[in-house]
Amino acid sequence: MELEQYYGLSYTVVSLIFLTPFLGYSLAAVTNARVHVALGRRGVAVMAPLCHILTYAVLAVHPPYPVLVVANAVSGFGNGLLDACFCAWVGGMDKANATQGVLHSCYSLGALFAPLIATNMVVKGGLPWWNFYYVMVRAA
Repeated sequence: MELEQYYGLSYTVVSLIFLTPFLGYSLAAVTNARVHVALGRRGVAVMAPLCHILTYAVLAVHPPYPVLVVANAVSGFGNGLLDACFCAWVGGMDKANATQGVLHSCYSLGALFAPLIATNMVVKGGLPWWNFYYVMVRAA
């Protein structure tokens, strides 16, 4: 079952879930320095994945649509924290360019395969859309 069918919404309204991670990422860009000073790199390394786990756990229980939209903003916030913190950390390493390439290629592989896996689970497997987030909670 697709999101449009499950929530009884148009494709346009459902597409809001693709905009809200950007809002969370933007909030992370504005607050990242303060978060980093307050928590340090280790604190960010704990807080950002917790943002992802929280998002995936909320989405796995297929909440009302407005909650789904807000939860995706939390994931975007976690992405923004991780991106800024670890790109800066890796940038200070020996052979930083190669290490950055590996870091970003891993992120890109996830961005490539996650939608393919989710689509196959829903379309070919006939599973409800939220089952993908069970996988994501375990992976996070």
